[in-house]
Amino acid sequence: TPTIDLTLITRNINELLAQDGEDSLAYNIAVLHEIEVTTPIFDNVLRGAIMFENYKGFDVMVEHWEDSKKKKKTKAQKENAASNNHDKQEEVDVVVEPKLKITEGKLVGKDNEKGITTINVKGRSLKIQNDKIECVRLPNPKSEKGVK
Repeated sequence: TPTIDLTLITRNINELLAQDGEDSLAYNIAVLHEIEVTTPIFDNVLRGAIMFENYKGFDVMVEHWEDSKKKKKTKAQKENAASNNHDKQEEVDVVVEPKLKITEGKLVGKDNEKGITTINVKGRSLKIQNDKIECVRLPNPKSEKGVK
């Protein structure tokens, strides 16, 4: 991938504005105003193998889908259901809706061959299937008090 030198772009713009001399409108614009060339805003979402490799060991937030856990029936509930349904032999399918969960930890790596992303959560490795991951993002920077 080609690299973009923002400093060089800014210098070239200023040189072009100054070409017509100090009395020109372009020169006065360059003197009175600041030209800022920036890159698009980084949304903290990791994309591509290079980014995952570069951010190994960094804190990340993984947004992933997790199947809801089925509630287990107590023995009394099972007996009550059996006595109420002794005539009816119907079984009711329980629909389990997956829910979006955010897990925070340190990025260990992403293995596309195995289809797994691994993060370290409080000293334990957690493997999450890549097809259940919505995104892996860096947390927002913490604001620190500066020297005044």
